[in-house]
Amino acid sequence: TLAFLTMTRGYDAGAMITASHNPPEYTGIKFWAGDSMGFTQNEEAELEKIYTSKEFKVATWDELGEQQWTDTAVKEHIQAILDETDVALIESKKFTVVVDPGNGAACVLTPYLMQKLGCKVFTINGQLDGHFPGRKSEPEEESLRDLVHMIRKVGADLGIAHDGDADRVVFVTEKGEVIRGDRTLSLLGMELIKRSDRKTIVHTVDSSSVLDETIRKAGGKSIRTPVGDIQVAIQVKEQNAVMGGEACGVYILPEFSLAPEPFLATCRILELMSKTSKSFGELISQIPVYPLKKTKVECPNKMKESVMKILDSTLPDSLDNVIDIITVDGLGISLEDGWVLVRPSGTEPVIRITCEAKTEERAKEILENTKRIVKSTIG
Repeated sequence: TLAFLTMTRGYDAGAMITASHNPPEYTGIKFWAGDSMGFTQNEEAELEKIYTSKEFKVATWDELGEQQWTDTAVKEHIQAILDETDVALIESKKFTVVVDPGNGAACVLTPYLMQKLGCKVFTINGQLDGHFPGRKSEPEEESLRDLVHMIRKVGADLGIAHDGDADRVVFVTEKGEVIRGDRTLSLLGMELIKRSDRKTIVHTVDSSSVLDETIRKAGGKSIRTPVGDIQVAIQVKEQNAVMGGEACGVYILPEFSLAPEPFLATCRILELMSKTSKSFGELISQIPVYPLKKTKVECPNKMKESVMKILDSTLPDSLDNVIDIITVDGLGISLEDGWVLVRPSGTEPVIRITCEAKTEERAKEILENTKRIVKSTIG
């Protein structure tokens, strides 16, 4: 909403105090440019340089300039989304949805947007509380058990879950299956490519290979970027892509803005369900599932660079059937029957490991081998 407002009202920049999906003891700042895109890494680095230098102007209390307050931001955002959505079509289906904002920012938007679309809405964890008492802020299978239970109890058509600052959305089928973001991105991307002159989908290096396969079969092409919605947005803009996103549940729809837009993405899912008269579960079943595993290993921030340098030379030799090495973000290794990505976290003192394979057993094997090598390197 802040990104949308920064663009539509012609502001020079927007600044949000947020720690996104991290636990409540973390605090961060995220900046938005006038075109609704987040600040790039170079722009953020320049701001950090100014801040740490302490060589900046400080205004006295009576020279702060003009401060204004707005209480219509969310209403403006909702209306703009409705203007981009086939409201009458969705209304005709009278869907039942369960919304789980996780006590985060989406409490003030998603339930009301769903009501405007004629849905019967059930909300859990719908009270704003930055301590996130209802569940862990990051929406994933383990933290969404209450949502799954509610979907089954009320017979809902769709479950909708957000993270703390609501730039992510995760969807749950009518049967209670929590769907990975890269599968939903595959579904939406496939549909967008069919009706658009633009054929490019941008996604991050930790996405499933299913996404590349789906987009290729639909007649499009996919581009992988480093992890982070800003990285995706930059390439969406430069490549004139039809859509971008992350496996964690970020969707960038450039016809609306260059910021993560979980709310319009939700409308696109409901539109697709309405047009096809198929359930979300039926639609998403078109997209295969390959076993994907994740873990993390504690690593002091000061050691990350040296550890990654060692892994660059040792890890590929320690794995079987290596066919390609990708260094877009961290160390990505493509194997004949899967892939593994090792990258230092930008928010925690850990190194993250993600891997995928065609079978559960092989995915576990790749993960355990890689974790052992990373731990040994840190040690």
